[in-house]
Amino acid sequence: MKKRHQQKLILISIVLFFLWNVPFVGIFDMEGQILGFPILYVAIFSSWLLSIIFAYIILKKFYE
Repeated sequence: MKKRHQQKLILISIVLFFLWNVPFVGIFDMEGQILGFPILYVAIFSSWLLSIIFAYIILKKFYE
């Protein structure tokens, strides 16, 4: 694996680490719902889904 691909995957991990920490989670911990789901759950699972998609794109480029 190329060094730049590794760096991108590490960057995704670091961003998620800080995004899912208490200060940032507190931003989305509010009353309200999106399509019947609490805003906090939507924020966590959408960021998780986006990180999986970004990791897939990075790894797909690596194997080409």
